[in-house]
Formats: sequence, structure tokens, C-alpha cells
Amino acid sequence: MNWSLPLPTTLSASVALTMSTPTAIKAVPQLDIAQFAGRWHEIARLPSPLQRLTDRDIRLDIEPLEADHYRLRRSCNDPDGSERRQEFHARRRYPVQEPGQFQRTAAPAWAQWLPSTWKDLWVLAVDRQYQWLMLGEPRLRELWMYAREPQMERQVLEALKSTARGLGYDLAPLIVSGQLRSFQMM
Repeated sequence: MNWSLPLPTTLSASVALTMSTPTAIKAVPQLDIAQFAGRWHEIARLPSPLQRLTDRDIRLDIEPLEADHYRLRRSCNDPDGSERRQEFHARRRYPVQEPGQFQRTAAPAWAQWLPSTWKDLWVLAVDRQYQWLMLGEPRLRELWMYAREPQMERQVLEALKSTARGLGYDLAPLIVSGQLRSFQMM
């Protein structure tokens, strides 16, 4: 039996197999900025070029600036006790239509006019009382899980991991950087 196909058919099949279908990843449809702002504690993350693998006790402060622009300040303690900070700027491009979609940049103000300096940062999940949230980007390369307190219930983290897997994230390299506690019945 001859399994070879004519060249045009082979090329078409090859192109069809290599084309990627966009993921059905969505940001949250509603976001209360007043509750979203403030201090968050990182509980887990996928490795990011913006962070060291050994970073622990990581805080993210979200501060509203002018309309739909924000300052994001990530800080952590180094082993020598000193604090290290990174500052980013974020903006919402479509605050009414897509309130959970942000873009972030670490570029200096003079370079922020370049579109390539802005990267997507979406709110993928948030608690109704804004006690935890999950941030990521639609290319499924970066992911962070945060809580208002430095600790998170293990069951909450497992639920967030399940949600992330459902969105298509590979969590094999997940770094748990925060503290977990188990639910205790009283």
C-alpha cells in the first residue's frame, strides 16, 4: 500500500498540524479595583525571568495611579536580610469590556511608547472577598498565585492549581514560595 500523498496535500497537512489554536483563556469578567489594590503575598509561581528561583517572602503592592494606570511593586527579602524591590507599571487597555486584562512593563517611562515593552498580565481568578487571586498571561508562560495573608489554605492552592491546569498551564515547574496551612475543623 502506498501511503505517500501528493506534495500539496502533504504541505497542507503539515501546516495544519503546526498551526496553534488560541487557548480559550479568559480574564475575570469583573474586577473591583478598590479591593484589588493593596498588598498581596505570593504563595506560588511558575519560574519567571523576573524573579530568582530562591526568592521567598514575596509581596506585591498594587497602587492605583491615574485612570486605569497602576504601580506594581514586588519586594522580597534576600538571605542577608536586605529588601530587594522591582517596580512595574500596569495599565488596563479595555477597562469596561475586559476589566481583568492588564499590560505591564518594567521599561523606563521614556521607552514605554514602544509596544514591545508591554506584556500581558491578566487576572485569571479572584476570590469574591479578594482574599486570593491568580495572575497569568495568555501565552501560558507566567503564572502567580497570591493571598492577602502570608499563608494560604492548602485546599485553596490545590483549587487554583486545578483551575490553572484547566486553562492549559503546565504546573510541573511550579514553585511554592509561600506558606501553606491545612484546614482544621474546630
